[in-house]
Amino acid sequence: MAKLNGVKTLDMVNGEITKVAYGGAEYVKTEGLPKMGDLVLAQKCGYDITYGAFYKITEDADHEEDVRFLDDVDDGRVRDVDDYVLFRKVSANTDPSLEERVSSAEGEIESLKSDVAALKGEAEYKRIAKSEARAGDYVKFDDPPSYLTDKEYYEIKEFADGDPVIIDDDGDEYDTYSDVFEVYRKVSAASVEAEPKPERLEVGDYAKVVDLGENRIRFGGSVGDIVKVADVRKTQIRTVELDGGYYNGNPWAEPSQLVRATDEEVAEAKDAAARAKFKKGDKVRLLSGGGAYPLNGFENGKIYEVFDNNFDHKRGKRIRIEGGDCLGGFGFSTPDQLEILSEEEAAEIERKQAEEAKWAKIGRKVGEYKEGDIARVINASCSENMDGDIGEITHITRKGLVAVETPTTKSGNFQWPKDIELITPVEARFDR
Repeated sequence: MAKLNGVKTLDMVNGEITKVAYGGAEYVKTEGLPKMGDLVLAQKCGYDITYGAFYKITEDADHEEDVRFLDDVDDGRVRDVDDYVLFRKVSANTDPSLEERVSSAEGEIESLKSDVAALKGEAEYKRIAKSEARAGDYVKFDDPPSYLTDKEYYEIKEFADGDPVIIDDDGDEYDTYSDVFEVYRKVSAASVEAEPKPERLEVGDYAKVVDLGENRIRFGGSVGDIVKVADVRKTQIRTVELDGGYYNGNPWAEPSQLVRATDEEVAEAKDAAARAKFKKGDKVRLLSGGGAYPLNGFENGKIYEVFDNNFDHKRGKRIRIEGGDCLGGFGFSTPDQLEILSEEEAAEIERKQAEEAKWAKIGRKVGEYKEGDIARVINASCSENMDGDIGEITHITRKGLVAVETPTTKSGNFQWPKDIELITPVEARFDR
C-alpha cells in the first residue's frame, strides 16, 4: 500500500494533527519505534514521497532509522523517524490475530518437517533466488491449478523463454510463465549440517553484491558490484560505492544480497574504479615509472594525454597514454603513476617546461643572466629605462638586480630578472 487516501483529521493541537481516522479505526499521535500497521505522516518530501501524506508501516522497526513503508509507486522505503510523525491505532489488540497464529503455526510445522528430514538423513530443499534456477532445481506453488499439488516440489526439466518447465500431475509438460512460485535446490541433510553459516559482515568490510531478486527495499546496486560496508543493522546493510557514491540515495541492501569479497576481487574493483576517473583526452602528468618498460620514451613530470583507461596489457589492466618519444608514442601506466590536470594546469606546466628547455640549451637555469648578455626591458618599473628598450647587461648585484645599459640610460637602469627577456646570450655575440 502506497500513499493512503481517505485519512480524516479528528483532532489538532496548536495546528498539529494529533488524531486521525482511517479504514474505520482511529489513530493517535505517539512516540517510540514504529510497528507494523502504524501510520506515519510525512514531514519532508522526497523521491516518490509526498509531503503531508500518510503511509502505513510495513515492518516493525528495531531502531530509529528503520521506518519502513511503501512509497507513492509501491517501492519499499527506509527512512529516519525524525522525518515523520507516528500514529498508532487506538486500543489496538496486542494479541495475535487468527491469521497470524495460523501463519506462525505453519512456519513451526515446516521447521519440524525439516528437522525430521535431517534426523532421517533425507534430502532437504533450500530456497534460492529465481535468477539462480537451473535444470534439476525445483519449484513449489502456492494455490496452483488443479493439475498441480499445493506445496509439492516439481523438478525443473528445462526452460522456455527463461521460464521453468516442469511435468504436472497428469504427466504433461507445464510452462510456469504465468504462475507464482518459489525455487528450491535439493541438498542432503549432511551437506546442510556441514555448510558453514555466512560470515556476518562488519563496518569497514568489503562485500560483493550477489543477488537482487528478493530485495524488499530499493537498493541501487548491481550484481557483481564490490561495495564497502558503512553500517550494519538487523535486517539491512548500508553500502558505499568504491568511488564514494551512495547509489543515488539507495545504498541499503539486505544481508542475503551480499557476501564478503575476496582480496583479489577488492583489488580488481578498486583498480577499475581508479582507472575509470581517467577519460580519453584527459591531460595527465607522469609521476613515476618514466623511462622503464612499459613507459619507455616517457619522462616523469612531463604532460601526456589519455588514450584508453581499460587497456588489456600483459601486465594487467593499464591506462594507455600517448605523447612519448618512442615507437608509436604510446605507454602504459597504472592510476597511481598519473595525475589528472585541468586544461589550464596542463598549459601552464607545458609553458614552464618549454621555457626550461630553451634555457637548458644554453646551459643555464631559467632567468640566469650574465654580464654581456643583450636583453629587452619588458617592464621598466621604477628604472630610467622604457618598456621595449634593448641594451647590454653591465652589472649584476648580489641581490640579483640587473643593470641594463642602453644608448640613452647609463645609470638608474637596474631591473629585476623577471622584468627583462634575453635576446642574445654573451656566448653567442659576434661583436666580441
